[in-house]
Amino acid sequence: MSRAIAVVASLNVDHIVHAPRIPEPGETLMGFSTSRELGGKGGNQAVAAARLGAEVAVIGCVGQDEDGDEYLEALLAEGADVTHVRRSASPTGRAAITVDAEGVNSIVVVSGANADIPAAAAAAAINELPGLRVVAGQLEAAPEATERAFAAARSRGVLTVLNTAPADDVARKLLPVSDVVVANEIEFRQLTGQDPFDGHGLRRGGAELFAAGCRWVIVTLGAAGCAVLDASSSTHVPAVAVRAVDTTAAGDAFVGALAARLAEIPGEPTTAAVVAACGFAAKVAAVVVTRHGAHPSLPTSAEVGDAGISDFLQG
Repeated sequence: MSRAIAVVASLNVDHIVHAPRIPEPGETLMGFSTSRELGGKGGNQAVAAARLGAEVAVIGCVGQDEDGDEYLEALLAEGADVTHVRRSASPTGRAAITVDAEGVNSIVVVSGANADIPAAAAAAAINELPGLRVVAGQLEAAPEATERAFAAARSRGVLTVLNTAPADDVARKLLPVSDVVVANEIEFRQLTGQDPFDGHGLRRGGAELFAAGCRWVIVTLGAAGCAVLDASSSTHVPAVAVRAVDTTAAGDAFVGALAARLAEIPGEPTTAAVVAACGFAAKVAAVVVTRHGAHPSLPTSAEVGDAGISDFLQG
């Protein structure tokens, strides 16, 4: 079976604490509740795309532990191809997440097996998978594996989508093999030193990323929506106004939805097509923030239409 999307994926188990606010350094704070769920930026992106109807292959690594067994079973249940998910002696990745009363989160990730994805195997997987249209990745998984996978995709004429999270110097190495770069406001500042809410800063920062080799830059701006830039234009895509309860996985859902929509485009994508895909991704993210958790919050195609979010609209 052909796979329209491949995700070089971090696969984590999330341990989530709900608290009135994010604690200050050195502070002990009483929380409301705890939960344990499957997550990881790459895993969330893959599941998001699969629930929206995309054919998805996952390239990743989990531990030889019960968490790894659970994650593989969950991906299979979503219809994802896990042929290229390996097992490692390292434990399955973990994330500690604090969510405040406004739905804002703070996350610490321990990579574990995610750091063990073999770069050569990732590239080989891209070359072996038939029917690929988009390869997505982020920086929680082994960066060398993502870089090799993106280079292999570029050589096949397959679109690459890089989510620069968490942003660091490694992201710069991936820009030359990334067609679409998706950064949130913090990551954009870290990569470029520019303020994405300032029009001049947005264009200056975008120009820096274009000079490094990418073709489109998408800056997600939370409740302000997102900006889509190419080398000569900038387009604002508004967010859907909702009552947020948990922003966990919202950015991942945006990337997964973006990849799913881009994979449907016949031939070379245009900036107009990228903007339209971002509008769809914004709807998906709007559903996600009205729900708790990572995988449990990711919607199906049927839930993304206006009826799927109308109960949560502000006003």
